Amino acid sequence: MTIDLLLDCDTGVDDALAILYAAGEGARLRACTVTHGNVPVAIGTRNTLTVLDLIGLVDVPVYLGAARPIAQPLETSELVHGRDGLGDAGVVFSSRAPAGDLAAAEIVRLARESPGELTLVAVGPLTNIGLALLLEPRLPQLVGRIVVMGGAVGVPGNTSQLGEANIWHDPEAAQLVLDAAWDLVLVGLETTMRCPMPDDVLRRIETGTDPRARFVWAIIQGYLAFYEASLGRRSCIPHDAIAVALAIDPGLASYRSVEAFVETGQGRTRGAVVGDLRAFRPVPTDPLAPGVIRIVDQFDTDTFYQRLLASLGA
Repeated sequence: MTIDLLLDCDTGVDDALAILYAAGEGARLRACTVTHGNVPVAIGTRNTLTVLDLIGLVDVPVYLGAARPIAQPLETSELVHGRDGLGDAGVVFSSRAPAGDLAAAEIVRLARESPGELTLVAVGPLTNIGLALLLEPRLPQLVGRIVVMGGAVGVPGNTSQLGEANIWHDPEAAQLVLDAAWDLVLVGLETTMRCPMPDDVLRRIETGTDPRARFVWAIIQGYLAFYEASLGRRSCIPHDAIAVALAIDPGLASYRSVEAFVETGQGRTRGAVVGDLRAFRPVPTDPLAPGVIRIVDQFDTDTFYQRLLASLGA
């Protein structure tokens, strides 16, 4: 069954992998909305158009969105993704213009036009989604499902001691999303950091002749170098592609429900997702209750990487 995705992204290296994975799995990308995050929003928008052009999805509308977080200064992650967001690999960028520049309003419009049909996948800071909730409080009832790449529940962060980048870049927007009454799957570092790209997968991409594989091999070189220091070997984490994979096929994982909130104070814990993991606490039974999220318990890494390779023609 074809799934309709609305992808909110901040296109850097792993966002590019997520788009390629979605297309390779046959998902119907209804639109891409872009936010600040890995790179400034204009660069992320250009990168999104570039990846869609590569795979011939020139009819997928791309909307430029929030240029900064709700309540803190803009910070970006060129150290991880390169100055151009795609690994400084000499990519020839799309010359297409975005379809519009009010992404939050477009999220609301698309949800209203197709109530219950869209799966919303957010793989960048949650500013656009938070603003969309402020524009349309019924958004959780209009969207079929929501999957967010974000958080680090019970494990170290990657931007601060406890803060994962997508949540840390706009904690106030993230709290709006956690407080909304929808079935929210949060795919955090407790899941993604257990899934470094295996050596045989890297070799398949390196030797692949498909334009998609060649593109990915070019843009991940700096990404591999960045992760080598923390992983102890030359590999990387395809965070955003994992979230997209679970949006398309929830059966790749098992889940558990927890009560959670985002730390929005100004101390060292700002941007942390705090999940109530106490064993004696009753498991929440209502996934739509405000502050209740689902996190991944077990993930089928092998099947995910088989499908990723297929999506790259490798």
